[in-house]
Amino acid sequence: MTNSRQQSKAATIDMILRSARAEFAEHGLEKANVKKIAERAGVTKQLVYHYYASKEQLFACVLDASSDDTMTTLAALEFEHMAPTEGLKLFLERLFDAYQSDPELASIATDGIRFHDSHTTPGNRFIDLGPQLTDKMKRLIERGIATKEFKTDLNPELIFVTACLMVAGAYTNRYIIDSLSTISTRNSEDMQVWRSFTSDLILAAVLAPQPQEPK
Repeated sequence: MTNSRQQSKAATIDMILRSARAEFAEHGLEKANVKKIAERAGVTKQLVYHYYASKEQLFACVLDASSDDTMTTLAALEFEHMAPTEGLKLFLERLFDAYQSDPELASIATDGIRFHDSHTTPGNRFIDLGPQLTDKMKRLIERGIATKEFKTDLNPELIFVTACLMVAGAYTNRYIIDSLSTISTRNSEDMQVWRSFTSDLILAAVLAPQPQEPK
């Protein structure tokens, strides 16, 4: 009986979180409505507040669940068996995939960046898994430097951060791209152009010049 109640509670919380994620993605943190979240979940507003003290706490839990999914997937990538260039390409592809396959993630991440500036969240997986992913990517880039596949004057950590900003920024700062270029971040074909451009630019920045074969 107890196990059945626990399963029912877990299912209810999961439904509330999924409904809240959709509401936050559609309307943003400020305009999201707890009553509408409850309606989406098929529960009462009072039950939502039973589990979450405020809309902000609910948003924090949605952020934590999203960061858990994304960071766990990225941190699980294995590069040791791959050439550094191929490993870097794979990382960029998987990072783009995380946003492209999940439109809600891009929407809540925009508010999430501002939220994390002034709030801490109890289950932020960026804190737990971020250093692991950074270390893994640094080792990949350092291996490319050691084998002279990559330029020798690179700062591996900054290359990794720059790559993350270029990918995430296309989804969390759409206004800049849409205002300063002819690309529309709302258009899937244009986003594919940005995806290819980003990957090509980062690789061009890190790859060492190859010796010319004598004619």
